[in-house]
Amino acid sequence: MAESSSLLTTALQEHLNYYRALSQHLPDLDGDVIAAAHDAIRELTSQAADADVPRAAYLPVTDAVAAAVEYCEFTGHAEGVRYYRYWHALLLADQALCD
Repeated sequence: MAESSSLLTTALQEHLNYYRALSQHLPDLDGDVIAAAHDAIRELTSQAADADVPRAAYLPVTDAVAAAVEYCEFTGHAEGVRYYRYWHALLLADQALCD
């Protein structure tokens, strides 16, 4: 099982690198909900590239991004809905890797 654990750790680190790249292109939207999502994303992506990020670090980001999806749906910002749904799906997939 050590190989499986190592593979999952590597996958999560690679995903974190991808999140870093995505976070450089956060949409320019207004609102406290969006600001909270961006802050959560930046906090997660500020980890060192080789850091072993605990699973618990993903939960607040997942929740904040889910709130951003709802906010964009409510305000009718279709591009924001698509963008944050994508983030949310990626974060949920990483949580599934950790379960």
